[in-house]
Amino acid sequence: MAHILEWIDQRTGINGPIRAFLNYPVPKYVTRNYLYTLGGLSLITFALQVITGILLTFYYDPSPEGAYNSVDFITYQLPLGWLIRGIHHYGASAMVVLTSLHMLRTYFFSAYKKPREVNWLTGVLLLFLVLLFSFTGYLLPWDQKGYWATKVGTEIAGSVPLIGEAILRLMRGGENLGQATLTRFYATHILMLPAAVGLLIAAHIYLLRHHGMAPPLTERGRALAHKFVPFFPFWVVKDAVLGLGLLALLVYLSYTARAPLEFPADPTSSNYVPRPEWYFLFYFQMLKYFPGELEPVATVLIPLFIFGSMILLPFFDRSEERRPWKKPVTTIAGLFYIIIILIFTVLGATG
Repeated sequence: MAHILEWIDQRTGINGPIRAFLNYPVPKYVTRNYLYTLGGLSLITFALQVITGILLTFYYDPSPEGAYNSVDFITYQLPLGWLIRGIHHYGASAMVVLTSLHMLRTYFFSAYKKPREVNWLTGVLLLFLVLLFSFTGYLLPWDQKGYWATKVGTEIAGSVPLIGEAILRLMRGGENLGQATLTRFYATHILMLPAAVGLLIAAHIYLLRHHGMAPPLTERGRALAHKFVPFFPFWVVKDAVLGLGLLALLVYLSYTARAPLEFPADPTSSNYVPRPEWYFLFYFQMLKYFPGELEPVATVLIPLFIFGSMILLPFFDRSEERRPWKKPVTTIAGLFYIIIILIFTVLGATG
């Protein structure tokens, strides 16, 4: 094995970059705070989604006639198909949770400040793409929930003033949901989004390594700021152990509560009430307060304000202060967003 590795290194020079990556010094204050593992767990979840997604494509039929039957076959007949689909289904929720918590940790620790503005922007884009991943995955089972949730979602996009009609036709591939819609969502879900997320993750990790971890906030952390341990094995082992725990949780959920599959999509149904997954419930509830002509407020203005404020945040908050208890404006704004989302999620789930 040593001779093989030496032969490969002589011809590729890959040994040096790998050693540099694994020997990267990680501050000790980071290794003692489990909040810093959220990024690694998000990456592990993405890897699980890619692996299970590839396995699902071997049996999935991306056509309105065969999509539902293929998912039904995977879930109820294919050996361990329920496990692969379950990990993929619950992994989507795990990725939303972990990515959101990672962003919140970065936000409250003010790790978006100079010179880490670009890394923050890649994180904002990653969060947006993770949500887009979930939305494009809705339709693929071609069941009632996926069909009607996608119909409502594309209609919301279609309500955007001036360009809404063009957006709706672009998403659907025509006036109505059909083969063109399924093909576009499938291609976006398995090709475009994984490629975009993979590139952004690579850029995110590169910028993290380039700038290093943000300075610690506490006296204890500052005392450990000049002490380091190598990325491997200390940080790799910690992420691996937590990743195995996450995988065990996903397996448990897949076994105890199989990934749902409703009745086949029925475009003629008039009594089905569409309801999105839990992480879109707050938005689903918010739309109820902006009916008719006020709908663009919820479909355009509020999303633009939220994502716009996230993008502009590091360019407006340029003070040296990083402690959240010393930054009442950003801290209160962050807590306000969290409380509103939680309240609307509960109302959407119970309403």
